[in-house]
Amino acid sequence: MKRILFDISDKFYQVAYLEDGLLIEYHVEHSDKRSIVGNIYKGKVKNTIKGMQSAFIDIGIDKNAYLFVNDVKWISESNPSITKYVKPGQDIIVQVLKDSIGLKNPRVTTNISLPGKYVVLMPDADHVGISHRIEDEKKRMELINIAKRVKPDNVGIIIRTAAQYVGEEEFEKDIVDLCKLYEDILNKCKFADSPELIYEEENFIVKYIRDLSSLIVDEIVVNDITEYKKIFDYIKKEGLNISVKYEDGDLVGLYGIEKQVERLLSKKVWLKSGGFIIIDETEALTVIDVNTGKYTGKSSLHETILKTNIEAAKEIALQLRLRDIGGIIVVDFIDMDSDNDRQKLLRVFEESLKSDRSKCSVLGFTHLGLVEMTRKRVRSNVSEYLQEKCDCCKGTGCIVSSDMMQLRINRSIERILRNTNAKKITITSNRRVQSIIEKSNIIEKYMEKYGVDISTICNNKLDTDEFYVDYQL
Repeated sequence: MKRILFDISDKFYQVAYLEDGLLIEYHVEHSDKRSIVGNIYKGKVKNTIKGMQSAFIDIGIDKNAYLFVNDVKWISESNPSITKYVKPGQDIIVQVLKDSIGLKNPRVTTNISLPGKYVVLMPDADHVGISHRIEDEKKRMELINIAKRVKPDNVGIIIRTAAQYVGEEEFEKDIVDLCKLYEDILNKCKFADSPELIYEEENFIVKYIRDLSSLIVDEIVVNDITEYKKIFDYIKKEGLNISVKYEDGDLVGLYGIEKQVERLLSKKVWLKSGGFIIIDETEALTVIDVNTGKYTGKSSLHETILKTNIEAAKEIALQLRLRDIGGIIVVDFIDMDSDNDRQKLLRVFEESLKSDRSKCSVLGFTHLGLVEMTRKRVRSNVSEYLQEKCDCCKGTGCIVSSDMMQLRINRSIERILRNTNAKKITITSNRRVQSIIEKSNIIEKYMEKYGVDISTICNNKLDTDEFYVDYQL
């Protein structure tokens, strides 16, 4: 069973893609702080920095957006100076490429692109590209020829994977609709003030469903009745053979994947063989170390190392996708003497990364025997949503975030209420968790809804993230 869960709460929007109960993809957003990637703004240039060949653009949010010289479409290649073409006080239309990540400002471009179901429209380009996931050469040429025939002049098209499954009429309609959308955006810009939001990208649920063609899905489950109706209508309109179900409650807990989600916060990930990998995320890059751990092999050291490395390569590809880790990634596999083994490992790693919908590039082994790669980053890693900096350690470590702690407590209470006839529930925790309980009105919520008596006990000997929930019948 291949299933997508849309788990919507007052704190988080979560989406989980499961294959027979195994978590394959996981995305999360704060419900009150949506991603702005894809949004188009009429901005105002605040200042330019010649030494950095960049400009900062006021787009009406708390941080000015960063515009690099290579992302300005009209700059001459013979005189690539941003200060000549972009001036303080100038109005400029930009699209967000990357969210604000950590201390970094959001990054924008003047090269607009509009994603549809079957194509991506690039109004200021004039070429046809095609998804590398469409491997059949005959189909590739067929789609490229159709795109060239139906697209307007001076407009660029990138053909998406989904295009290989539809006819020419649907394909052409997608292009026409996107061209009309771009005209509407330009017309709105003429009368807009700056800074002003001109076009807002769909929310993460709509975007995920729009990209469903790259996934095989049997069922969609959602716990929000409004979103359920939208999804049901969309699936029906598109004629997709996918069951859509509304189910109340915490879906991550109900479908038993909370441990898989919480595993994404751990630096150490155990492999089935007994080996393990360590994932260490820093501001500049992510370093991953592979170890044999408890695995001793059956015949030789050579076999043990190769098997552990291959198993680790597959797990690393999955973890990068699950944790949404982007940027520069360095993997320290266990040293191998054989060049044939190294090439075999790279082939397995590259093949495992093919299912990732973010662009990944494996650069091979360095002289030091490390594997370098990059993965496209457009938003914060999952850990930045589910963890927060610890006041006690002054930012040198992390603890489970207040929002995630609240969800854990909710799950523990709901698990008891689902499986018992409890009349009284007691939560034992330290002062921090007590404060979270008080601020979130958890007790009042369940007492009112279920009539159960809930009380708390403070025990400061417990760790920061530790609590216990007991009950009486």
